[in-house]
Amino acid sequence: MTKLYIAEKASVGKALADVLPGAKERGNNCVKCGNDVVAWASGHLLELFEPEDYDERFKRWGPDTLLCVPEKWRRKEIARTKELLSGIRKLLKDADVVVHGGDADREGQLLIDEILDYFGWKGKTLRLRINDVNPGAIRKALENMKENSKYRGEYMAGQARLYADWLVGLALTRYVTVGLRKAGYKTETVMSVGRVQTPTLGLVVARDREIENFVSAPYYGLTATLALSGDRKVKGHWRPGEVRAAMLDEQGRVIDRAAVYKLAEVLDGCEGTIISVTKKNHKLFPPLPFSLSKLQMAVSRKYDITDALVHAQKLYEWGYITYPRTNCEHVPEGHFKEAGKVIGAIQAACPGLADMLTAADLTRKGPAWNDKKITEHHAVLPTVRVPRDETLSDAERKIYELICARYVLQFLADHEYEETVVEFEAEGDAGKEIFRAAGQVVTNLGWQGWERQKGGGSEAREADGSELTQALPAVRQGETGTIHPAVSEKKTQPPKPYTYHTLLAAMNSIHTYVKDLAVREKLREVQGIGTEATQENIIAVLFKRGYLEKKKKVLASTTLGRTLIDVLSAGKAAVIARPDLTALWERTMTDIEAGNASLESFVAEVAGMVRGILAEELKVPEDIPGMERGTPKAAVMEALCPLSCGGNARRYEGKYGFFWKCGCSPDVTFKDADGVPVVKETRTEALCPVKGCKGKAVHLVSKKDNRPFWKCQKCGNFFDDLDGKPALREKKETLKKQ
Repeated sequence: MTKLYIAEKASVGKALADVLPGAKERGNNCVKCGNDVVAWASGHLLELFEPEDYDERFKRWGPDTLLCVPEKWRRKEIARTKELLSGIRKLLKDADVVVHGGDADREGQLLIDEILDYFGWKGKTLRLRINDVNPGAIRKALENMKENSKYRGEYMAGQARLYADWLVGLALTRYVTVGLRKAGYKTETVMSVGRVQTPTLGLVVARDREIENFVSAPYYGLTATLALSGDRKVKGHWRPGEVRAAMLDEQGRVIDRAAVYKLAEVLDGCEGTIISVTKKNHKLFPPLPFSLSKLQMAVSRKYDITDALVHAQKLYEWGYITYPRTNCEHVPEGHFKEAGKVIGAIQAACPGLADMLTAADLTRKGPAWNDKKITEHHAVLPTVRVPRDETLSDAERKIYELICARYVLQFLADHEYEETVVEFEAEGDAGKEIFRAAGQVVTNLGWQGWERQKGGGSEAREADGSELTQALPAVRQGETGTIHPAVSEKKTQPPKPYTYHTLLAAMNSIHTYVKDLAVREKLREVQGIGTEATQENIIAVLFKRGYLEKKKKVLASTTLGRTLIDVLSAGKAAVIARPDLTALWERTMTDIEAGNASLESFVAEVAGMVRGILAEELKVPEDIPGMERGTPKAAVMEALCPLSCGGNARRYEGKYGFFWKCGCSPDVTFKDADGVPVVKETRTEALCPVKGCKGKAVHLVSKKDNRPFWKCQKCGNFFDDLDGKPALREKKETLKKQ
């Protein structure tokens, strides 16, 4: 019985082949292991049909070709991976059993299942889910294979996401692009719209405008120092009671200048009494190992690297770290027994962590090891394989060492401190006024001392104001002293613009930007918009589309980006500019995965939503700053660029008729062939056969009878075609001079 293993990528396939029994024989994009064969994909080998693949009329972009809803969804082969797909097709013919080795998530399930469906495979299929490409982990995964049919729900949910994004993205991209051009705006750019990229852009646009429109307002802080016997002093912050509500704004800030200065004057020199003293010991566990998003944020913050996933994927494929595309920060408890080997690899690979490693206690089993917290994948961890220095780029080395340092932190002592909170009161002009002082004393620096040096990039642990920075003297309840108040004048500050890592953080805490409580809770469950694996690329796309730009480390929205959000937000299309749609879709896709909803009904619902949006005229502003406007046009004609850039070419009318241009190649024009752009034929030239001319003859074809001939661009003579070369005619023909 022959098993055909199909991995998602070559590196995983080769690692799998190394573990399987049998003599190894390298084939074309596969490895034979005895009777079995391991083949692999390279990401998606198939892509959905474009609208014009279903119906040629969709080549033209206009009001009547905005939405295409296929009766039957079809896929086509991707040109760059045809060889891989062809190889799998041939191997399937001789297979008795297929082992699905796609990545252990919804997208990985989709990627291999769609290949099997495309080729009509109906045979026995098992599912192999690999999280770690090291031999021991692969052997364990091989022992726990299940029937692939158990994951059919994941495949259906993956298709649901794919089809819905296709419907929304393609239709609304055309809707906005055609609408703007119909209104007369001169933009060569296709206004790309997407379920995840557009609300992400909306976050930046909203933040930028909030900063630009921000008006600073004054507010005031009131503190009091309680002077006790023995030159002891306790500085506390005022805790205004309900009686002082008129002095505060909605955020609890003091805004009544006259009232706060009057209160300070009343309190100055009064007797103050300590009414409570509480002490509490605290322990802080080390920060958990990295999920992908936490790794991306850490790498961006520490090194300004914005393509962390690209480098992490290479580290994984080489076997130096575990699967990086994870949203989990915990580790299976069974992994603890491998800690010694992993630490040994870190010692060999990271001499810079030597001091930190001496403090590690391998008997410590902290909260990171928790089977109940494991989702599809565990946290990103270093493996037992030691990298060769020459294999790693500078970025890969930095990322690898951050992952190692975060792992070592799990074996360091807890950070411990004693917190003291003192409250004292004094008699004011409206009753008792309460002040609160808090301070802490570190009793064991623990992991924090090392984390600051080596584990860099973890989220900052900021104290509440400056209360915890002071060391409080020994005091007791009932002690009295003299009050010395002080008023500080402050101004409200605008929110900070997004940086790469704060935008990633916002995408993963998107629920905080949603008002609807039910939607907010669902977004909290799905942990944001986009997946850990796609968020990095989504931000990159926003830059590529010209919607975002970078100013030093700060991200800013462009005029084009703001325009997109504005025109969408003005009507029913506003739903795509908000994150709510992701929550609603995820709820349904979860139901599809569980078998409680159908793919067909979901797609029909999405198509209905899109039709409702398209039925409404796009509301385009009279004036868009930075965008030139000409005469409104009845329709704009567009079609897929013949250079396969993924964008659309636009048709123009020139002196000699219609021609086409695409933004991917500003200096290139395309022929118009019955309303479709085609690449102009490359001119074939040869030396003119007329003695002494030294001009170039051009190969042409007669429109009358398709007969090939030549014409010299210098002397104007015509020549016959002889075996692909110009030949003198018996009687010379010369063009008349104009």
